[in-house]
Amino acid sequence: TLLSLLSLSTTCLSARLTLHIPTTPNLNPSTLPPTTHAILQSSGTPQTALLTRSNTFLFQNVTSGSYLATIYSRDHHFEPLRIDVNVEKNEAGEKVERVHAWQTFLGNEWGNKGEERGSGDGSKGVVIEVKAVGGKQYFTERGGFSPLSFLKNPMILMALFSMVLIFGMPYLMENMDPEMKAEFEEMQKTSPLGGGANPAQSIQNFDLASWMAGKTDTGAAS
Repeated sequence: TLLSLLSLSTTCLSARLTLHIPTTPNLNPSTLPPTTHAILQSSGTPQTALLTRSNTFLFQNVTSGSYLATIYSRDHHFEPLRIDVNVEKNEAGEKVERVHAWQTFLGNEWGNKGEERGSGDGSKGVVIEVKAVGGKQYFTERGGFSPLSFLKNPMILMALFSMVLIFGMPYLMENMDPEMKAEFEEMQKTSPLGGGANPAQSIQNFDLASWMAGKTDTGAAS
């Protein structure tokens, strides 16, 4: 009978857990919608708590075990927490529910615990702060018009380079050294596309096969 009473008292031990959302420069918890709620989930039936006016979620009668605490909100993401409730002895030798909270990571192993978020005696109530990760975005913002985006287009860069050659080449020819100018004119004469009055006609009459074979008009005439 004594053993049954001891086991009954052990199973009746429960902790009181409170999740608190602090006020930060990026989030005022008073503006959260009333549908914001927290879920404490383990192998059994999950427990649900709604957001109170004091920006908290209250869980009563939390028994021993390991839990995943998740906050669901319409506008913000919150970090998930791992909550462990264990039966330990206090300084007076009494058995109490000890609560420990750590940061956890979804998709990783359950034993991969992050930074500790708090701990305390569950019989007296433990308050754990939950941090907001960021806001939710349901729509993609349309990119604005930027004149600099034209410079990232290769076709625009090629057109600008061609304009510089067209309008800048006469100016360069006028200021060119006479010897260099004569050498440049000689190169134009020997060029397969140069020497004609009509550039379009020169391109049409250009024989690519003969030019690749090293033949010239002089060599063909001889």
